[in-house]
Amino acid sequence: MRKSLFTCLLLLLSYITFGQGTYIPNGSEVYRYLDRLEIKTGLVKGFHTVNKPYDRKMVVDYINGIDSLNDMDVESLSKKDKENIEYIYKDNFEFDDTHTELTENPKLKFLWKHPAHLISVKVPHFAFSIDPAIQIKLGGSFVDEKSNKDKFKYFTSKGFELRGQVDDIFGFYALFLSEQGTFPNYVQSYIRQNGVPPGAGYWKDYKKGGYDYYLAKGYVTITPTKHFHIQFGYDNNFIGDGIRSTFLSDFGANYMFLKLNTNIWKFNYQNIFAELTKSYNQKGADKLLTKKYMAMHHLSVNITKNVNFGIFESVVFSRENVFELQYLNPLIFYRSIEQALGSPDNAMLGFDFKINIPKHVQLYGQLMLDEFNFQKEFSVPGKNKLYGLFHPRKWWGSKFAAQFGIKYIDAFGVDHLDLQLEGNIARPYTYSHTDTTTSWTHYNQPLAHPLGANFKELIFQIKYQPLQKLYISSRFIYDNKGEDTDSLNWGGNPMKPYNTFVREYGNSTGQGVKSKTFYVDFVATYEPWHNIFIDLSYMYRKKKSEDAARNMQTHLLNLSLRWSIPYKRYDF
Repeated sequence: MRKSLFTCLLLLLSYITFGQGTYIPNGSEVYRYLDRLEIKTGLVKGFHTVNKPYDRKMVVDYINGIDSLNDMDVESLSKKDKENIEYIYKDNFEFDDTHTELTENPKLKFLWKHPAHLISVKVPHFAFSIDPAIQIKLGGSFVDEKSNKDKFKYFTSKGFELRGQVDDIFGFYALFLSEQGTFPNYVQSYIRQNGVPPGAGYWKDYKKGGYDYYLAKGYVTITPTKHFHIQFGYDNNFIGDGIRSTFLSDFGANYMFLKLNTNIWKFNYQNIFAELTKSYNQKGADKLLTKKYMAMHHLSVNITKNVNFGIFESVVFSRENVFELQYLNPLIFYRSIEQALGSPDNAMLGFDFKINIPKHVQLYGQLMLDEFNFQKEFSVPGKNKLYGLFHPRKWWGSKFAAQFGIKYIDAFGVDHLDLQLEGNIARPYTYSHTDTTTSWTHYNQPLAHPLGANFKELIFQIKYQPLQKLYISSRFIYDNKGEDTDSLNWGGNPMKPYNTFVREYGNSTGQGVKSKTFYVDFVATYEPWHNIFIDLSYMYRKKKSEDAARNMQTHLLNLSLRWSIPYKRYDF
């Protein structure tokens, strides 16, 4: 009964309300452009970049507002910044009637009428586009492979992307991809451990050592007022200003969700209600997979032009494939409901911030509290509380994750040379719970950081745009992670129940089978036509573990062609 009520509620919302813009896919270069604009011109009401993906209509409204900024802010924009603003207008043609001209002589009279789309229609009250979604990636892996044949790597994606807009108030989007290919050794190891390719769900074997699976996204966007937006469909989300998120990331598989977004004055309040998958076993017989559910809300406040603060809360629960209706309350603290229900669920609380040092620098961070008990952590038997305060007992249940980062744009006076330094940490057993029905996971993958828990990570990223159509980036990552053994749970895998912890006290980040991983890549991307990319990439990764059998080294060189598909790194 409860499940049918929840489904009816979603369908009812879909039919009785009106729509808003579709969303810019995560990974698009548009995100970098908007990051730079926000640092240069300051935070503005009505646009909160902590919540991703970005609504296209809100993005266009934001850049339209740049013209009304004071002269000092506008003068800080370089010629290339202004060219990138024109790119954003072109990428969101549904909401722009003045900056992008239609092609005078479209090929075959209907192809590329708009320079950004293969097939497009734009008439009063209606806009629609459809494009191929294609990726062909060929490369070679030079170290640690079983045979010369295994060194050749390939990956293909084939499908289509469509989106539409009616009356500027109703939006719809669909992406369908069929993907087949082989992965380098460390990704193969991830698949063996987790049972799924990164970012995917159900999969099949493909030829020798390959994988075959579908990736699909689809949603409608709806709104009863200009301050209240609704999205219902199948996709993923990201909350944060960094490369990683300790709250919610887009690393794992897509899921069905209902998102409510209230945007007024300096406030943005976002609710997400989602249906997740408890676990998946590819070797088992086809059957209906057990569901679990997630409810979360995030409040973002632009305190000043250069300071933002946010509060995050979430809960994961399972009710035998039915939704707990009490968690549909969009305003209440979930922890109070959880306790009233007998505390069977996994609730988490988080805080985030962002500070712009105008024109060039942004500081950002997150703190996620999974569980904490002051008495267990600091009350030492036979000692006073002051002594215990400075000598924590490192209780296994002190579970939290944190992030701190800094962005420096136009570094050292070089236009469009952008640097980013980020640190992430997650204590042992963070995100885990009594079993996978309440852990912060979906389809055998973490919902937050790709490393799960029990790690420290440092990331340094360089991005440079020397020409309008040329992008160069490099990412350096060093992490120190404690891994589990077959028989002992040291807190690195959120899929494992936390009540199998090894010891109650004396737990530290990186405990267990200690491993250190160094990752570096270099990517050069050229965009000859809008949303069509040619990538040349090189990646080196080396893992050194206390268990020599887990040592691994990878050299990978790739050349790829992409159309309507953002670039994706396997940087874990």
